[in-house]
Amino acid sequence: MKIVTYNVNGLRPRVSQFGSLRKLLDSLDADIICLQETKLSRQEMRGDLVQAEGYESFFSCTRTSDKGRTGYSGVATFCRVKAAFLSNEVALPVSAEEGFTGVLGNSLESGSRKNQCPSTVEGLEDFTINELLKIDGEGRCIITDHVHFVLFNIYGPRAESDDTERVQFKLNFFNILQKRWDSLLCQGRRIFVVGDLNIAPSAIDRCDAGPDFEKNKFRTWFRSLLVRNGGLFYDVFREKHPERREAYTCWATNSGAEEFNFGSRIDHILSAGPCLHEEENQGHSLLTCHVEECDILELFRRWKPGDTHRWKAGRNVKLEGSDHVPVYMRLVEIPNIEKHNTPSLSTRYCAQWGVDEVKQIIVEQNDENNHNRDF
Repeated sequence: MKIVTYNVNGLRPRVSQFGSLRKLLDSLDADIICLQETKLSRQEMRGDLVQAEGYESFFSCTRTSDKGRTGYSGVATFCRVKAAFLSNEVALPVSAEEGFTGVLGNSLESGSRKNQCPSTVEGLEDFTINELLKIDGEGRCIITDHVHFVLFNIYGPRAESDDTERVQFKLNFFNILQKRWDSLLCQGRRIFVVGDLNIAPSAIDRCDAGPDFEKNKFRTWFRSLLVRNGGLFYDVFREKHPERREAYTCWATNSGAEEFNFGSRIDHILSAGPCLHEEENQGHSLLTCHVEECDILELFRRWKPGDTHRWKAGRNVKLEGSDHVPVYMRLVEIPNIEKHNTPSLSTRYCAQWGVDEVKQIIVEQNDENNHNRDF
């Protein structure tokens, strides 16, 4: 099984760049694809932007406005499956949730549905409902439960150091998110966290790290999560490539940074929890037993060695594509699960994408099952 995380810097332009959503997804060649910064409002979610044959999709869009913008942020998880109903594929989640505070409805439609995802968040007594709605209102998280693990697709907030309001928002965001992780881990669940967290954790992960770089409160928080520092998570890429330098996933868009690899590693895959072997021996974990490889997909860089230099006559030549590149992880020894249907958060259940077609599929599937039982 292969899982990919990719900040697309706008889903609409990436779909246009590749010719179709299906071609974009196929180019990533993964069973589960987690996209960040889709920049779609709920009103802009056309079928050709959210649905592709062979994939089930789960979206979280911005519900608030930022300086007049409504189509910013946003995450989406695409699951490549052979069947959306009565499937035993691990890639197809058994449940899905928008946000992580527990206050949002579990549907892309206006009406809320019963929360289906594992666990609710405890320890949030100090936050009001409006504060929690604000945390989840920017479309920064989709959670999918795949039985063997719970997958968090995260787009972490960005906050300039002099913007006290956004710094506090970012602190609240990660504080509450960690409470959700802790709750799941206490239940014995396994967790993968993927996405653009907007944090370069260590000096090795940033091209221009100064002497005080690692003192930043968010970098300190990130490193506190890691097993090597007494936490419960592994930074999967760093575990596989502990000494690799200049391994960046994001570059500034308007400075020629990509040509000179002047970037940072802010797109991550984290893992926590026991292995599926139910071994208590030291060294057994979700990472050591089931993560075969993890790396950066350099193929998706906009500028590659040998390309025409970006700077011509003192002007910056615009590059087509995202300012990020994907990061992937390959899992092994992940068995199938019991048959189940795609969760209610899937875009296939939204009225504008053809509920009648979904009902017909269910009817046909039930007829086929009844026919098979006759034999």
